[in-house]
Amino acid sequence: MSAARGPGSGFRDEWQDLPKKGVFAAPLVQTADTRWGRVQFEGTRVPVATLFDYLADGQSLAEFLDAIPAVRREQPIAALRLASRVLSGERG
Repeated sequence: MSAARGPGSGFRDEWQDLPKKGVFAAPLVQTADTRWGRVQFEGTRVPVATLFDYLADGQSLAEFLDAIPAVRREQPIAALRLASRVLSGERG
């Protein structure tokens, strides 16, 4: 994922290509027919975006896990690590 982007390309395009590149694996899943294709925590219908909403609102990971007990602790940690890799431009 390069910093330079041509016309019509962008971060969203690169993010959507991650499943094709094998980046999403348990504990995160994405299927076109579930939750409008949003990435979610495996075994739940909870979109990963919900975690980021909680954190952006100033709540802690512990508060997120208390509010949504279907999500296992390792799942949001995997999501945060993936987001860190994507945003830092790492490929592997």
